[in-house]
Amino acid sequence: MALVPEIKVMSERCVLCADCIRLCPQSGGDTDYPVFVIDSEDGRVRVAHSENCIACFTCVEFCRAAAIVMAQDLQAIEGQPDLYPARPSNRII
Repeated sequence: MALVPEIKVMSERCVLCADCIRLCPQSGGDTDYPVFVIDSEDGRVRVAHSENCIACFTCVEFCRAAAIVMAQDLQAIEGQPDLYPARPSNRII
């Protein structure tokens, strides 16, 4: 049995570009049970069907705001500050 990754969209970081929906092979208009959807109530991106995630990490890689976190155990990231960077940033010195 494959381990389903846990996905979290950090709403405080999300810029509502919907790149995750467009780029995810398991999301979008032609998918019956998409991983990512736009919530009809508040217009935010949310995870709808994480069980359909194939763990390709496309959403994590291409999220322009680094707002998507994928982990086997989300408790590891729960205690971090709201704006904790999900990936290292490059510095020009």
